[in-house]
Amino acid sequence: RSAETCRTPRRNDDISSALTFFDGVKEWSEKVKDCFVRDVEGNIILGMSRGNEPPSAEPEARVHLHSITDEGVFVPVLPLFESVESGTEAGHSDPSDLEPKYPALVSLPEWNKSPLLSVADVNLFLNEERRSLDEKVHKINEFFPSKDGSDMISAAEAVIVLLGLHLQSIANHFVDGVDYIENMLKTQLIKAIGKEVQASDFAEYIRFHDQKLLKDEYAPKPFSYAIRRPNHYPDGVLSIEKLNSDSNEPIMSITRKLDGEISPMYFPINAATSVEFTGDRYLHAWVSHQFAGQQKDSYQLVARARQFSSFLLLVGKIAGPDSFEPLDAIILQNKDEVLVPLLLNQLPSPKDFKDAISSLSPEQQRFAKAFRQMQLESSVFAVCCIQLKPQLEALLGLPSDALTKEIKLTQDLLSLFIDYQIPSDLLSFDGAGDISLADKVAIVKGHVKSVMSVIEEAKDKALEAAQKEADMAFEMGIADSPFGAPAPAPAGGAMFGAAGAPESSRSLATKRGGLMKRGGQVIERSMMSAAPRPQMAMMAAAPTPMVQDPFADVSREIAVEKSSGFAMDGSGSQEPFSTPKKVESVEASVQIANAGVIDFTQIPKMLDSKFEDLDCDNALCATVIKTGDAWNKKYKKNLLTKPERMVLRKDEKKSERDKAFDLLDALSRSGSLPVECAELHVIVAATHNFDHSLMQTVILDNVNPIEKMERSTLIVASTVHNKDPEELLRDEVQTSRVKQFSPGLFDG
Repeated sequence: RSAETCRTPRRNDDISSALTFFDGVKEWSEKVKDCFVRDVEGNIILGMSRGNEPPSAEPEARVHLHSITDEGVFVPVLPLFESVESGTEAGHSDPSDLEPKYPALVSLPEWNKSPLLSVADVNLFLNEERRSLDEKVHKINEFFPSKDGSDMISAAEAVIVLLGLHLQSIANHFVDGVDYIENMLKTQLIKAIGKEVQASDFAEYIRFHDQKLLKDEYAPKPFSYAIRRPNHYPDGVLSIEKLNSDSNEPIMSITRKLDGEISPMYFPINAATSVEFTGDRYLHAWVSHQFAGQQKDSYQLVARARQFSSFLLLVGKIAGPDSFEPLDAIILQNKDEVLVPLLLNQLPSPKDFKDAISSLSPEQQRFAKAFRQMQLESSVFAVCCIQLKPQLEALLGLPSDALTKEIKLTQDLLSLFIDYQIPSDLLSFDGAGDISLADKVAIVKGHVKSVMSVIEEAKDKALEAAQKEADMAFEMGIADSPFGAPAPAPAGGAMFGAAGAPESSRSLATKRGGLMKRGGQVIERSMMSAAPRPQMAMMAAAPTPMVQDPFADVSREIAVEKSSGFAMDGSGSQEPFSTPKKVESVEASVQIANAGVIDFTQIPKMLDSKFEDLDCDNALCATVIKTGDAWNKKYKKNLLTKPERMVLRKDEKKSERDKAFDLLDALSRSGSLPVECAELHVIVAATHNFDHSLMQTVILDNVNPIEKMERSTLIVASTVHNKDPEELLRDEVQTSRVKQFSPGLFDG
């Protein structure tokens, strides 16, 4: 029992050897039986005398070997134990009283205390086996010819068949017996707990246990964060949730908030522009577990905006020490909600990776190592939330909190930046700095109103032009109608609306905008008829001019009038006249101990190294987090409508990303204005894999999975917080217990 390979009464070297032996005995006895039953009797004897009558139950009649069974023969292999009282066996004062009356097949050893049956009882079983075998052999001798005769099949061959069947029964009873003992352990465990523990129960317990194991500042916390400024009502909520049938709960992550002076980071919004951002930064380590046969859990990133609030969500990965690469982006406002499915992909454990490349050539090994390093560095998932109101205030030159209660002004500003790409210089405060807050806001409102009036005027012009072109197209169609000209009107009568004109023509002309005019004069029928017919045909055949977008050049016209320092290209994106900012790559690797700058791309490599050194079970694997292809968005068209849902696929996500980047381009003045109210969440993940199901891990492997998860949690937490495992544990009780079962964590 003290051997390292001994796990349970069923899972140890001795029982494994016994099972191997009995498998061989069973296979050998099966072959011996088949030799006589199938080959000798079936193929030789019965094949030569197909016309014999079938055997009867009379002793004189021939019987066949395949009719022999070992039914009634006692098998002395039973999974029996007995409780042993101090000094003697239960119910006996002296072991000599248990001596069998029959000759003993096993000698009686010195008395000892054991739950196994006594040798005297074993001798009783063996004697019963011998008695039942003798009885069966006697019956065989009655039905089969004597072994001294000339028959090919005699009682001797029949006894061999019987013994072969009995050996198979012994082997089967031994296997069934040890399996029964193992199942008995499972039954006892279920009875002690009160239920068969499932993987979901274990996950719930781990959430509870980690709070007792680690100090409050190091214990895993729910990944659910309010997007807010200090002392302000939240603009929204960001969380990672596990999907289940009951309710969606946020995952638990080991979290470290970076304190002290934080160096700025950058993210690109196009090939020419990168945006600098600062703000709170969080490093999360997500340790999950997976049992064999367990259905994989589903997770989703959830972002919700509150009414009259807005923020910008960027989802991507960390690309360098000071670089965040957003792969997707979306603007959320007015109770919008987006659900982003998360896909988890495990990388091979460090030991499995080394074993896999050990037989490769040096060139192949270098390639595999370089590729794995790239996989680890690119596995750093990141989410950035940018609050829009504080950035609007900084962009427009307004004091902090100036837009907190300006709901309509905020909505109008976002509409101008998102829908029309209006340069911010046209809207920003440009007055004296010593005036009151209300006056500053009023000046910005005036700028917004003037721009909105220009847009409304452009809309009216566009609608009028579209109406005129529609009228012209209608009149050209009437003039060249192939169904005949209308009835002639009296001399001097107008073409439409004059006396004698068809009522239908007058009504149509009225609905289409009234009489056609040229230079302020009504075009009469005689003038129209005097025009050359070929020319009219050419006019009718000419394609109708397309109505141009009335808002495509509004921002350009306003910018020219206000002498803005920005020019608008054909796509509507803002391009500064100055040389665009270029992101400089940082080559130096920064250690996690530095609170100012952390190279997040190095954390997976550090964890991988710790896994190799401290994970003696080779169970921890680095896990890559990616987003799914189809996102779900819930939104309201206006304040009074019911929420609607839509699925964002590749094209829709690209459209949302372009709108978000256009807004970022405006809010940052094409990268020249840093974004200060940005919250960055960096997430690394690891998965602890078990070879069996939960109950099999406890029963078959004799392993406590709680202790295994403790070790994995401490490995990851000590790396994230840059602390020794002993510093993370809550008290001396937890420390002494963990040292007993995971001493390798404290050796170094």
